[in-house]
Amino acid sequence: MSINSKNQEQEKKKLNKKQKIIISVTAVVSVIIILLLILLLPKKIKNPDTPTLTIVTPPKQSISAGEEFSVDVSLSALGEELYPAVSASMVFDSSHLEFTGISEGDIMILGDERADGNSRQLPEWSVDIERSNKTGQINVMYLDMTGGKYAFTKECMEDNHILMKLNFKLRGSAKVGDIYNLEIKDSVFATTDESKNLASINDTLITNDGKVVIIQ
Repeated sequence: MSINSKNQEQEKKKLNKKQKIIISVTAVVSVIIILLLILLLPKKIKNPDTPTLTIVTPPKQSISAGEEFSVDVSLSALGEELYPAVSASMVFDSSHLEFTGISEGDIMILGDERADGNSRQLPEWSVDIERSNKTGQINVMYLDMTGGKYAFTKECMEDNHILMKLNFKLRGSAKVGDIYNLEIKDSVFATTDESKNLASINDTLITNDGKVVIIQ
């Protein structure tokens, strides 16, 4: 083999090596860009008009108080339908927080007309407190057995936005500086037409989580 041929072959090898390096670097950079886009872009594009269920982060809780405190669960809006069934599953740290029950919010439902002419009432929520503390998940439900006579409606909300209040106590294991997350795993406002349900699973109901912050 001539010297020129050897030189040409060496040059080809060098070019091939450079090409491989360029391809490898490009692939790595592409992967990094994709990962950054996944991390930085919002998981959901939130329409401001979409009904939103929010666990409102309460004021910081003093570990020395030892008192029951409440956490508001707010609702921004409802659709045009009647919603005779509502459910929500919320997760909390049951090793540090004790769930003690649910208090009324200020959002009314349809009801029977009373002597004063008012025909709205507060919903009665169903929840198993003991099981909630065992599992660390609060499953709340409201069910209007009539299918609409005692339903949630947009008109009943008016300017009110507190759907319910979750009540907790700090357990002896709670420590200063701890932060305990309160997460909505699933929620549905159901109508007789399932295609018009408001549900977190299909983004027709947006959910926002909260937290409990412990101070001295």
